[in-house]
Amino acid sequence: MQDMTPPGERSIRNIPVSTGHHRRSTPIQPVSIEEQPMHNDEQTPPPRRRRSSRRLLWWTAGIVVVCGIAGLLLATLFEGATVSITPKSQQITSPGNIVAFPNAPTGSLSYQTITLTRSATTSAQASGTQHVSTQASGVITIYNSYSTAPQQLVATTRFEAGDGKIYRIHAAVTVPGQKKNTDGSMTPGSVVATVYADAAGDSYNRTDATTFTIPGFKNDPRYTKFSAQSQGAISGGFVGDKPAVSSTDMHNAQTTLKTQIDQGLQAAIDAQIPTGYMQVQGSLQTTYNDVVSSAGEGSNVSLSESATASVAIVSGDELAGILAKLLVSGYNGEPVTFASPNPLSLQLATSSGKTGALTILLQGNPTIVWTFDQNALKDQLLGKSKDTFQTVVHSFEPAIEKAEAHIRPFWKATFPTDADKLDIEVVDSSN
Repeated sequence: MQDMTPPGERSIRNIPVSTGHHRRSTPIQPVSIEEQPMHNDEQTPPPRRRRSSRRLLWWTAGIVVVCGIAGLLLATLFEGATVSITPKSQQITSPGNIVAFPNAPTGSLSYQTITLTRSATTSAQASGTQHVSTQASGVITIYNSYSTAPQQLVATTRFEAGDGKIYRIHAAVTVPGQKKNTDGSMTPGSVVATVYADAAGDSYNRTDATTFTIPGFKNDPRYTKFSAQSQGAISGGFVGDKPAVSSTDMHNAQTTLKTQIDQGLQAAIDAQIPTGYMQVQGSLQTTYNDVVSSAGEGSNVSLSESATASVAIVSGDELAGILAKLLVSGYNGEPVTFASPNPLSLQLATSSGKTGALTILLQGNPTIVWTFDQNALKDQLLGKSKDTFQTVVHSFEPAIEKAEAHIRPFWKATFPTDADKLDIEVVDSSN
């Protein structure tokens, strides 16, 4: 269609709009400068994101430090190790009889003698007075430091106190020879005997410990090598009048006194037996001194009696070694002991007064256990790597049959350097 509008009247307002065109229904939104994309190659992150990254870094570093400190504390406070040892052991059947000597030769069983003194007092009705002349008596231990050979002392052998007073034994005794210890020192042989004053009277009574020499050995090297020591009081010496006691009352009093002494005797012996030693049953010998009388309250007489007892004992470890040598194949003299304190019954069968030898009947089936130096094992493990554990353990063969080690904390691979933090536990191999 031709536009008929005169040229002079044309303008932008008069341009006709085709009916096929429409105005935009959505207005164009203006773009702010802040929302326009940046085209700078070195973009700077927003400040908030930078602060979050720094905070995360510090938290991570703090956690690492705390964990390190905690680990150090655990390693220090709870550091330690426990080593469990199962020693070698073997059950045996006792051979029956075995002979023990007071001064045993190498390879033989030895025994020792312990002594103790007990006393008791009772009273009886006086029946007049009587003139009394009695000698003091008491118990002494005689020592032989002269040689390893036993020494026979005949009855009436004299013993001289420091003040010159003489006492005698009324029965012959054999003093065992001295014994050489593993460290090279010597232990004197000893025997217990009762001595009697050479004369009556209270001047021979002694309450203090007294050392005696043997005058018969003067001008002989044995004089300075033999001695005796009193065991308890030497008493009973008296000359004069005393309240009398009828024979019946005296007999009853003696029975009462001996009963009182015997009742507590075994308990007193048990208390004196050293740890690791065993008593030879039937070897107990008790020597009762004469009853001593003195004036009591009113018409009563005070009667007292003392007694000295001796008993043979043997070392459990020494007996275990002797039996291992006799009964265990391949035993080469390693230190051994018994799994329990008193695994055997030791009963005296016979004794020889001349040599002092005792034949002992053994009853039981004990378990022998090999022993080792726990302190030496600990010293060899301190500060060492766990990888060397079995090598160290093998150096203690054949005493150790099995060994396990547990180190704390679990991640440590070395034993502690502090001995107090390393425990050695010996497992009971008899179970």
